[in-house]
Amino acid sequence: MNIRLLLAIATPLFVASIFSSCDDDDDEDTAKLNSYQENKEYGEKFLMEKRAEEGITESPSGLLIKVNTLNPTGIRPEDGDTIYAVVTGNKIENKQNEFRYDTIRTPMHGQVKALVEGVKYMTVGSDFDFYSPYYLAYGSASYEGVSRDPKMKVTVNPYSAVKFNVKLLGVKKLDK
Repeated sequence: MNIRLLLAIATPLFVASIFSSCDDDDDEDTAKLNSYQENKEYGEKFLMEKRAEEGITESPSGLLIKVNTLNPTGIRPEDGDTIYAVVTGNKIENKQNEFRYDTIRTPMHGQVKALVEGVKYMTVGSDFDFYSPYYLAYGSASYEGVSRDPKMKVTVNPYSAVKFNVKLLGVKKLDK
């Protein structure tokens, strides 16, 4: 059989099969987006209600902050510092599941935006809750963490609001 004839017959069939599989992908993506939209709307409603609670402060970026304990004489972390903290998170979706970081030692940069911003309001020895809109948490990505039961994994879905509890234990200042 002539190769040109074979290509003339096979190419339209191949292209048609690609486009038909793309339609299936589009339906799947639309379903995922709708699912994520529910997370986003649920989180926005939750944060709207939380905003009205006594003791909640809102930062210019939309991070909601609740001070549980404040050490007025503690060191305040700055960009570039390494923090030592116990961090626990709760995803805010149709049901809350706790995930944890335990004690972390990490540079301030490269972390979840809500934590980087929120920790700057803290001093060593303080305990804060941060209620984060999705765009300051994991955004359009998902996160898989460990629950209190180490055998269970918890997935924070895209567009989910997250509550972080942070106990700031120490700060190592950046050498300048």
